[in-house]
Amino acid sequence: MSFDELAELPEGWVWAKLGELGLFINGDRGKNYPNKNALVESGIPFINAGHIQDGIIKLSEMNYITEESFNLLGSGKVKPNDILYCLRGSLGKTAIVKNITQGAIASSLVIIRPCNSSKHEYLFYYLISPFGDAEIRKYDNGSAQPNLSAQSVKSYSIPLPPLNEQRRIVAKIEALAARSQRVKEALLDIPQLLDQFRQSVLAAAFRGDLTADWREQSSNVEPAEVLLERIRAERRRRWEESELEKMKASGKTPKDDKWKGKYIEPEAVSNEELPEIPEGWIWTDINNISFVVRGASPRPAGDPKYFGGNIPWITVAEITKDDEIYLTQTSGFVTAEGCKASRFIEPGTFLLTNSGATLGVPKITKIGGCINDGSVALLFVNGEIQIYLYYFLTSLTQTLRKINQGAAQPNLNTEIVRNIKIPIPPQEELQVIIKLLKHQLSTVSELKTLVNNKLELAVTLDQSILAKAFRGELVPQDPNDEPASVLLERIREERAKLQTKTAKKSTTKTSARRTKKTHPQEEESVQLELGLE
Repeated sequence: MSFDELAELPEGWVWAKLGELGLFINGDRGKNYPNKNALVESGIPFINAGHIQDGIIKLSEMNYITEESFNLLGSGKVKPNDILYCLRGSLGKTAIVKNITQGAIASSLVIIRPCNSSKHEYLFYYLISPFGDAEIRKYDNGSAQPNLSAQSVKSYSIPLPPLNEQRRIVAKIEALAARSQRVKEALLDIPQLLDQFRQSVLAAAFRGDLTADWREQSSNVEPAEVLLERIRAERRRRWEESELEKMKASGKTPKDDKWKGKYIEPEAVSNEELPEIPEGWIWTDINNISFVVRGASPRPAGDPKYFGGNIPWITVAEITKDDEIYLTQTSGFVTAEGCKASRFIEPGTFLLTNSGATLGVPKITKIGGCINDGSVALLFVNGEIQIYLYYFLTSLTQTLRKINQGAAQPNLNTEIVRNIKIPIPPQEELQVIIKLLKHQLSTVSELKTLVNNKLELAVTLDQSILAKAFRGELVPQDPNDEPASVLLERIREERAKLQTKTAKKSTTKTSARRTKKTHPQEEESVQLELGLE
């Protein structure tokens, strides 16, 4: 959106340059600029772009300098109601100084000190409006490191209404913004409630509560012990199949079945000290239903010998990027050499992240690829039990993250994963559980999507409000208001006087410095006092 869309301004408005409406003050970029060693735990705020959030200065992670360092600065000292504007990196991040009485800016910011003739809130809302964004695009140099100059920001075009109308516009924006904020806060609470509901549903499923009514109405159900025996038999069959393929690949053909004796039968799980489960269910562990193997990462990372090929590279970031059950694609790839230094898994493999802050996240792959050392594969688990296991491990994610092995980096080794206990229901009940979970959790996902869409709509509406404000459509015009042309002319006259006064002060201070050889101090910024507030 640009001002080209404005065929003409409302009556009583005029075009102005932002630099005409206030003082622009850069930070001190000379020898007295505070480096990291000059920062202290408390003192006078030293503000950079990272401290600007949602139009205000966040003090929670503020940098501070001493009063001595502050006094040495020749410029860049903030006052209440100043506007701080980001010139580098996050272009256009903007805040009004409200919660501090003094401070200094880093070199990435510029201070805009509006004169009393113009509402500082009006200028602030202009800078964060779609029109302000359009001005950024006009003057951004387009380099890899985005940056603006204070001179460019001074050149921003701004539609200037009469002062009284500025007041009405600001009041209307703030009233609508307050209403919008209440809506957004209410919406932001919903995802957490949905997550809590999701965990409650999962917990109920694996206690047997979700299917309590089904059990009362069902009889002659095959017990879970029988299902577990089938799963264990499938585990052995898949192991034998895999071992036979390995032997054939190495040119070895077994003469008899003695090699099958290498298979280690997993131990049954005791019910002692485990939670009570419904009759007909059975406790087991991951080792009884699969083989757990860890991924591996080629080193060094990024080496073109290993990376940039055509084999999908399945990292923790790929597994945890969404809440979907299946992984269908990756953004990274490895070469054949990289694959040799990693672990290749077939489509349909069950994965679990086991390292770092995002451990405990399950995923089922629909693609073959190589897994890195931040995840494990649960081999030979397929079909309905695979989906059941996905939901069960999803319910355990937070519990798994609390396991403390005394290491700086959270980690689930393969032995811990093998010993994760699982309550197995009868196969018929397992199918019902999966069906109920799919239905209820899909409803949760749909509600989350709806909330996100509403939040995006709220942001869009906020921008629409600002766009209407600067088109003169938000509040009615009053023909009795003093025209903005008169206001702007008065500002120009004051600025001419200010420039003369500032030049005289600069000459006097330069002479004094030569005589006294003192540190240069900040030249006092004279604010336009028109007595119109």
